[in-house]
Parts: sequence; structure tokens; C-alpha cells
Amino acid sequence: MPTTEFAYKTYFDEFEVESLVSGPTINYGLFETEIKDTQAEQLKVYSGLERGLPMFSGASFGNQVHFQNAYQTPVQRWFPYREGYSTRLVNSFIKELKITGYVFDPFSGSGTTLLASRTNNLNSFGIDVNPISVLVATVENEQYSKSDIKYLSLEIDRIKSLLKSNETFQTSFELAGKVFNQEILQSLLQLKKHIKEIENEKIKNLSFVAWLSIIEGVSNIKKEGNGIKYKNRKRTPTGYINIDKDVWEKQTFPVDKFGFVKIKLVKHLETILFDIVNNYGNCEKKPNIFKGSCLEFDTLFSSEIQFTFFSPPYCNCFDYFEIHKVDLWLGDFVSDKEDFRLLRNTGFRSNTNSLTHKPIIYKNENLENLISLFNNEKLWNNKIPNVVRGYFDDTHTLLNKLYRQTIEGGYVGIVVGNSAYSGVIIPSDVLIANIAKEIGFKVKSIFVTRHLTTSSQQKQELEILKNYLRESIVLLEK
Repeated sequence: MPTTEFAYKTYFDEFEVESLVSGPTINYGLFETEIKDTQAEQLKVYSGLERGLPMFSGASFGNQVHFQNAYQTPVQRWFPYREGYSTRLVNSFIKELKITGYVFDPFSGSGTTLLASRTNNLNSFGIDVNPISVLVATVENEQYSKSDIKYLSLEIDRIKSLLKSNETFQTSFELAGKVFNQEILQSLLQLKKHIKEIENEKIKNLSFVAWLSIIEGVSNIKKEGNGIKYKNRKRTPTGYINIDKDVWEKQTFPVDKFGFVKIKLVKHLETILFDIVNNYGNCEKKPNIFKGSCLEFDTLFSSEIQFTFFSPPYCNCFDYFEIHKVDLWLGDFVSDKEDFRLLRNTGFRSNTNSLTHKPIIYKNENLENLISLFNNEKLWNNKIPNVVRGYFDDTHTLLNKLYRQTIEGGYVGIVVGNSAYSGVIIPSDVLIANIAKEIGFKVKSIFVTRHLTTSSQQKQELEILKNYLRESIVLLEK
């Protein structure tokens, strides 16, 4: 990253930003004995990539791009995404850029961009390969009438009055016995069956999203990092220990397991009802939401886009289908391993499980220079170089299609984080900016919002380069 000499302070809507003046990133004379050859090579690549780009310190955006308050924010809390950004962030871009036309999110996730567009009375489109995301975004952006609200209130009362069934419910999820206490699993499955029988389609979908959102809280696992972790695995001063599953469940869950799960669902539905009645607003606009690949959005709608705002999967090998595996299986979005494999293969090439036989067409010299610096012995998977290539090949394809369908004077905003492999940082923000320039976009701004942490193994190795391990918002203009 350039030296931190600030040219001026300014504002982007309500957020203060500071222009960064490019200069030598490192004084080589001071570090002759410390900089490794690979680090010097990396710095040359980064310097070339950043040259001439409008870089800003956007630390005031930091808590909006990695939104910790989703669990308290009306509507967003219906199914909080760990990976999400805030509606406030999207609102600021819509306001600052004076957006009045169509808005698009090619990775719609929980529908934050669509929700912000809707509350600003804008038409929008969203697409996602994850069927849970499509359902959540649809439910959050639905229009609920007074009769729907009344139906939901009555449905909450019906669920409150449910008694534990003597029926044994089945699931195709093979790991269910490990992920859940048996009584809790049966309680979840009974409630799912009840929800599936709700006649009002809107309320059925809304109740199902509420059911999905309580799964983690009543399970033996939690979503963490690149997957799921078991809650009975505890850290101690001498290392990790595994508490016996039966012992841990007895310590954690009450005797009345059905009542425990039912109350969780009821409370969440009551929160949703409160949001609809008090915070939802009377928005006439309703977004169009599609299930599919962002790389094929142009086959689903032809409207010209004024503003695209999204956060793609980061190039960090995180498998978001693995993170949501329990929800996908228990929610019947997949029924066998082949379903799950096919779903993984429809995603952006950002992890080793998403690699297909799809050829890598786009080549980038700066990217290849960085990949050549990888220490293959330190890579945990030999597919990683092709994951990185595939990621930017898909990025190039997406940006190309966005350029063609964006109006003159339209914008694209991208929230993206950089990543690191074997001591080499992949600067996704400036790589994306340069790819966009090749295609024809103008790079308006790159807001560096916060710096990221890495594994303890890489932390010391990346000390000199740590300023490049960051999360940014890249703003493009056609």
C-alpha cells in the first residue's frame, strides 16, 4: 500500500475518507537484511498495480463492510449473514451517486443490496447460486399485506400450541445424528413438517426462513472460518479438549427439548412480525430475484443497469456451501451427495471444491508473477494456483458482462478482501481495478476500509507486507 501521507480529507455521503498519495511503499535501504526476494518481487507488482489508482483510506466504512450488527438490524436479522455488509453502506452509495435507475447484485446473498434499493424506491435485480440465499432475499423483499400480517400472527399462536409428536421424522442428512441432539433433531423436523403445510405461501416461506435461522443456535455446531466447528470442542490453556457429546448436550440443553426449540422459533417469528409491522415500510418496489450463476445474468434480464453493488466470494478458498452445509441438507435443498457436489460446481471459482473442467481463458501477467512466487511446499492444496487463476477468469467474465449492460455514466461497487497463500498476498482490490480498466471502466475510487488478519503461520512472514492484506470497496464508472 502507498505511504500514508494524506492529501486531504473529504466525505463520501456520511463517511469520512482520506486520499492516499502514492509513494515508495518501503524504504529498501532500511530493510536490506529483512526483505526476502519474494517480498521485494511482490512489492514491485503491487507498486505497478497501484500506480495511478485513486486510493482512499475509508476506515469509516470498516464496520459497515463487515457488518457485526446484522443480528440487531430490522429485516437483516431475519437470517443474518456472517459475510454480509449493511444496508446503510448501500444507501450511502445510492445517495452519493444519485442513483435513479436499475440496481443489480450478482451475489445477492441475503438481499441487502436489494433491500436498500427497495427502500430507496428503486427497481432491482439479484441472482445467487445458493438456494437459501434466493429464498432469504425473496422473503426479506416480499410485500406483506394486512391479511398476511394477521395470518402470521395466527400462525405464531398455532405454533405455540403445538405439542410434541410421537411420530419419528426422517432426514437424508447423514451427519444429523452428530450435529444434533436426537430430541432436538426430531423437534426441528416436526416443526419443519408443520411449516411445509402452511397454506399461505408468503407466510410459509417466511416461517421456513425463521426455522432455518434457528438451526445453528439449537445444534452442536457453529459456523466459523471456512466451515463448521463443534461446540463441545473447547480451548484450554494446554490446548483443545473434546467434551463427550452426551455430557455436553446434558450441560447445554434443557430437559424439555421440544419446548426449547419451539420457543426459539416463536421468538424469532415474533421478531419478524415486529419488523414487518413497525420497520418494514410501504415500499411499492419489489426486486426480481433469480437462482443461477452471476456469469449468466445477461440471459435472465436485459434491462440496462445504472448501479451494481456486490461482494463476491473472496479469493481465500472459503467454501460457502460447506459453511451452510447443515442448513442446505436439513432444509431439503439437497437430498444426496451428488446434489451437493453439483451445487458447489455452480459457484464462482473461489475454492478447491468449485474447480471444474472449465478452461481458464483470461490471463493476467501481474497475477502470474505473483503465482510464480508461491512456495508449493507451503500450499495446503496443489489446486490453489488454479483456484486463483479461475477466480480472476470468472471476475473478468463478470466485469465484461457488467460493462456491456451498464449504462453510460453508470457505476459498479465491489466489496472485496485480499488473500494470502504461502507468504504471497493476492491483492484482489487492485487486480480487479486493473482488469476493469482493461475492459473499459474508469476506476473512480478504491476505499481501503480495514486490514485483515491471517493465520498465525503466515502472520510473521507477512509483517512487512501486512498493509496489503486488507478489505476494500472498488468503485468503477462506465
